[in-house]
Amino acid sequence: MLSSRPAGRFRATAAVLALAVLAVSGCGADSADSAVGGSEAAPVTGSGTDLTSKGSEGGGGAAVTEEQAQQDTAVGAAPAPAAVDSTDVAASVADRKLARRADISVTVKDVDAAATKVRAIASAAKGLVLAESVASESDIAATGGFSSITISVPTDQLDATLDKVAAIGKVHSRNTSTEDVTAQVVDTQSRLKTMQASVDRVRALMLQATKLGEIVTLEAELSRRQADLEALQSQLARLQDSVALAPVEVRLSTDEQVLADAVDDTGFLAGLSAGWRAFTGSVTVLLTVLGALLPFAVAGMLVIAPGVLWLRRRRVSGTDPVPTGGLVPAAAGSGAAGSGVAAQAPTQPPAAS
Repeated sequence: MLSSRPAGRFRATAAVLALAVLAVSGCGADSADSAVGGSEAAPVTGSGTDLTSKGSEGGGGAAVTEEQAQQDTAVGAAPAPAAVDSTDVAASVADRKLARRADISVTVKDVDAAATKVRAIASAAKGLVLAESVASESDIAATGGFSSITISVPTDQLDATLDKVAAIGKVHSRNTSTEDVTAQVVDTQSRLKTMQASVDRVRALMLQATKLGEIVTLEAELSRRQADLEALQSQLARLQDSVALAPVEVRLSTDEQVLADAVDDTGFLAGLSAGWRAFTGSVTVLLTVLGALLPFAVAGMLVIAPGVLWLRRRRVSGTDPVPTGGLVPAAAGSGAAGSGVAAQAPTQPPAAS
């Protein structure tokens, strides 16, 4: 009786375990069938896990689950870099104050005609001709001439102006430089605002002053601050002009070697050439001065020479002759040398009657 009870309990437990295994296997099969049917019926629009598993099946790689993503984040995986908005970059560049300048060397057939075209290009771009030096006839017959023209055009027209100048002939060199003067403009504007407020305060104090001494002191201080204010205004205007206008130096020649020599102004040969030009220039100036003074020197000699000769003759004729009789000073004897008394020469005896 007692042995039958444990055997019955064991059978019951085994039956329960068998039923549980069958139930678990049946649920797994149903879930697998439903997953396969759902994937065939419609595209996946579910969670990120399903999308990841689908991508892994198409690409052949390992599926990344949400747990792995969380683990990567916990470990400290770097997030994807944020996209840079191009509009923000364009706005930051547009706010900069840039001063541009350029120079270009062009080989042309006719220097005068090319210089005329350069002036027309500057006028079409609403620019100015700042300086011009044209030599259509050179000392060297092979060069034919050289011209240097400095124009100033609006900054937004700089590149188009360079293209038009380059179309005149053959470009030998083309250089462009840009200087960021944003900090200088901002600093000058700040100082200008501060100085304007200072001038306004001094003017307000002048309206309240009643004594003559105070008025004189305030007027002197106002003059000093007003001068500083005008200097800052002039500095700001120059900076704004350098931003708004771009100077362009245009060099024109019929010989490319002349342009090369004009551009290459550094090095030993360039220094030697500059020194030789300075030496010849100094000699030329010295000879010019001597040539200018020579007529005055000749005229002075013609006037002074007769006077000098007359003075010499008068000096010679005005000297006293040596006396032949009378008292003749004689040298002191040896005995009279210490006393300092001069000896007197004996006189001639009177003639006999």
